[in-house]
Amino acid sequence: MNKSTVRFAPWIGSNYEEGFRGLRILLVCESHYGAKQHERPTVTPEIIKALALGEKHPRATGKLRRHKHFTKIMCALQNVRQQFTRTQKREFWNSIAYYNFLQEFIGDRRIKPSQSAWERSESAFTDVVSVLAPDVIICFSKRNGKRIRSLAGHLPIAVVNHPSSRFRYSEVNPIIAAHIELALTLKAQAPKFTGNDIYYRWYEATAGSLPTPGSHLSDLDKSVLLAERRESMAALDELILQGMGYR
Repeated sequence: MNKSTVRFAPWIGSNYEEGFRGLRILLVCESHYGAKQHERPTVTPEIIKALALGEKHPRATGKLRRHKHFTKIMCALQNVRQQFTRTQKREFWNSIAYYNFLQEFIGDRRIKPSQSAWERSESAFTDVVSVLAPDVIICFSKRNGKRIRSLAGHLPIAVVNHPSSRFRYSEVNPIIAAHIELALTLKAQAPKFTGNDIYYRWYEATAGSLPTPGSHLSDLDKSVLLAERRESMAALDELILQGMGYR
């Protein structure tokens, strides 16, 4: 593969190739929320750095509060209920890949994504699976589980509730654990991972992105950042329109 239709690059932890418990794990959630003008290619790693790792944008006047969404994911994969240290968070998130399936912003959490939005994101997801070659996929979305299985059905795929929707550790943890064990059993038969140009572009996007500042910026810095976001998104969209995408 030498091109991709992915608009929002996945988070790829620095130790993804070595993995979590020796497995390359791809976590798939649903969507980013906000106005379309804030779409940008690095939104996913920006969010992870700010809301999962608690990092602060260098020009921000304050930090965003870490989000329980990411803590729930950490607890579920490790089958624990605890507070995590900064080191533990870094070790975990550096061991996995994380991707939001929908490749366009949803305006509000109360808005149900359209069928066309799901369908438009399918080819991008198959690109992500092809490039990242995960040993197991954990899909945190019951309503998207059937689609995920149809697009990557040869892999162990755990489908559980989204962390914000009827999420119970007693139901979620055993499903995840069973699929991790299955993936460990199949691991010996899996080919060795080989990254390509797109993989390293996404990897560099993760490493080089700054944590999202939210609203903690001066008016001038907000204007500059918004212009940067529009420019970077428009440039990538033009490449995708031309059939080039990530190269």
